Amino acid sequence: MKKFIAIFSIFLFLSFNISAVTAMAETKYLDQGFYKVKDIGLLTGSSYKVRNASPTGRAIVMVFDGNQLMQEFLRLEPNSQSFILKPLDFDHIVIIVGGGKVEFS
Repeated sequence: MKKFIAIFSIFLFLSFNISAVTAMAETKYLDQGFYKVKDIGLLTGSSYKVRNASPTGRAIVMVFDGNQLMQEFLRLEPNSQSFILKPLDFDHIVIIVGGGKVEFS
């Protein structure tokens, strides 16, 4: 019985000392093109901040849903501020036009 209590106490002590890891979305940089949300690895159901990280080129970001209706249209100037997109779904399509490098974070 003492051995069981000792092993249980050690297990309990170790289980409380496990540190929690915070998960953050990975920053993605996309150039001009057509992208499906499921192909570029963006999380669905969460909002993303979008900005143009290019110092010279402008970019236009368009987001279409599964019914091919436009949900978002953003014109991003060089080194623009961040804009928040609506939560994306797997069937959404992101279209980027222009010479900028668009950052999703």
